[in-house]
Amino acid sequence: MTQDQAVLDRPGTYGVPRSLSDRPRPVRIVVHIGNFFRHKPLGGFGVLIIGLCVFAALFGDQIQRYDPETIFTSVNPKYDPVIAEKALTDPMVRLEHPAEVFQKGETPILFGHPTSDHWLGTDGLGRDLYSRIIHGAWTALYVGLGAALIATIVGVIVGVSSAYFGGAIDFFAQRIVDTLQAFPGLVLLLLFGQVVSNPTLAVNTISLGILGVASSSRIVRSAVLAAREEVYVMAARTIGANDVRIMGRHIFPNITAPIIVTFTSSIGLYILIEATLAFLGLGDPTVVSWGKMIEEGRRNGTSDPWMALAVGMALTLTVLGFNLAGDALRDVLDPRMRGRGGRAGF
Repeated sequence: MTQDQAVLDRPGTYGVPRSLSDRPRPVRIVVHIGNFFRHKPLGGFGVLIIGLCVFAALFGDQIQRYDPETIFTSVNPKYDPVIAEKALTDPMVRLEHPAEVFQKGETPILFGHPTSDHWLGTDGLGRDLYSRIIHGAWTALYVGLGAALIATIVGVIVGVSSAYFGGAIDFFAQRIVDTLQAFPGLVLLLLFGQVVSNPTLAVNTISLGILGVASSSRIVRSAVLAAREEVYVMAARTIGANDVRIMGRHIFPNITAPIIVTFTSSIGLYILIEATLAFLGLGDPTVVSWGKMIEEGRRNGTSDPWMALAVGMALTLTVLGFNLAGDALRDVLDPRMRGRGGRAGF
């Protein structure tokens, strides 16, 4: 081959386009991300919401304006010294006026409206609502990611072992899964909250993860049942590969797509369940939780609905972000969706 011919055959020379595989790895990653956002705009919107939530959870101490437990006060504008002095000699005056009239000095800013000092107002104790919402993002992600990891890891172990070996292992494993699915999830969580005298955040996360093992193991089991009948698995058995090698080299890499989708989609569900438990008073009382804040705002919803609306919007956007990202990721990783609107350029 001549030197000129070698130059012509080089990718990207004289207008010949280079394939994506010939480009550096950072360029390929950027191209894949751009294709994902272009073909899956809703999924990209969900990824942006997740990114904001993760940023708030990791850098909450830097972006929060105040300490979430600081109580802000102001001079009581309703204090009337004339009426307060008159009440010293006439006790019946206190029955004719509200208690705020007699409170002199600083009083907490209860359910304050948004101002330049407090962007989202204050809660029922006078604490900055914006700082508490930022701080509550860490609690939501801790429970969501932790419970999803526990449910996915244990579900993969149970599902792979049950489907691959079959027989008695499959029978007993599936009966345990059936037992977990027979009880309503919320009832089990309520019962568990009554048994444990002081449920911490870690205890609630573990209980949610155990509750999610049933659904994740069923999904993994169905994927393994289909993969173990493939030709490459039979060929591996023929050449004498042991069970550990077959599961690790041939089965597990081919079921990663449903595992990733199950993990991503379940995070939003666990965040919502944790908020529900906190709303019902079964969460960890020592942490800042969106569900507990919504319940506090609900008690004063008729007169001061801003707190419940602000916190509820944060919870809704976070769960929506994980659901949108999970749906888009399912379409990208499912080969049956390609060519029918599920193509993401990958």
